Amino acid sequence: MEKKEQKNLKVLPQREQLVKELTDQVKEDLKNYFKDRDYGVIAVTREDALRAFVVKTTNLCEIARLRHKLSPMATAVLGRALTGAILLTSLLKHGTNQRVLLRIEGDGPIGLVVAEANAKGEVRGFVQNPNVETFIKEENGRKKFDIAKAVGKGTLTVVKDLGFGTPYESSVPLVSGEIAQDIAYYLLKSEQIPSAVAIGVLVGEDGKVEAAGGFLAQPLPGASESAVEKLEKNVTSLPPVSTLIKEGKRPEEIAELIFKGFTTELLALKELSFRCRCSKEVAKGGIVAMPEEEIKSLIQEGGASVKCKFCGEEYHFSKEELEEILKEKQQGNN
Repeated sequence: MEKKEQKNLKVLPQREQLVKELTDQVKEDLKNYFKDRDYGVIAVTREDALRAFVVKTTNLCEIARLRHKLSPMATAVLGRALTGAILLTSLLKHGTNQRVLLRIEGDGPIGLVVAEANAKGEVRGFVQNPNVETFIKEENGRKKFDIAKAVGKGTLTVVKDLGFGTPYESSVPLVSGEIAQDIAYYLLKSEQIPSAVAIGVLVGEDGKVEAAGGFLAQPLPGASESAVEKLEKNVTSLPPVSTLIKEGKRPEEIAELIFKGFTTELLALKELSFRCRCSKEVAKGGIVAMPEEEIKSLIQEGGASVKCKFCGEEYHFSKEELEEILKEKQQGNN
């Protein structure tokens, strides 16, 4: 990256030092730097205490689809969950290893939905039924996925691991099953943060993800009533976020739409990716935890494969590797 871009894209930690006004030059630098990659921007308004986290997640949702071999319906649901988990990283310390896990347990046909993201922008997740059939509903004359029917009724649980020992866990009922509204309800009830949350995943006829993203907009302490009203008006007048991204709008441009009537300034940038923490060593730990008789049975079968739920990666263990694992386990038990 050129020096000029480095200057424009520098992320500063302190609010009073920061902010970078969203000029045409800054927008051009962002476009040149991120190109087609997924990323998010944290933006604030100069005139009042408003904040928004806007993300583009098209590529990572498509990677999730390919890794898990998802049906179009499952792609839409998991894509929303992954995007929602990323938006919830706004509760974490930027750039750290702190993590947030979003768990949706509904009685719908898709079953359990899990997405985990860290403060560095890495996300992973899975759905219990990757081949769930497609449900369609009509809204304002437009046909769209019926996410609520796939998810059903149940609970949304958010687990925050801040690295201080026991993770913080909080659950709320699913108020809609549409995921975005459920996250907004969680933020209000569990975090006491009134927020506008929008998430969209546009799946093409061929099953591929054509556009995906979302935003979380909220007033900060000290925000004026008029600013909050203007924010609400702006948000409710916006087209679906997936439509905006499909049309070529970038996160910083969507932030400007959210903050129409204000001066938009950038607080931070975050590149986003689908990335799992699994490894063969982690998979080996799962085998070590098995009873000895089960490991012996796998040895007799000539080998074993361990598949990661979060990313679909498979790790194969030969008969010889299993014999070595059994030997280590027996030595550790003595």
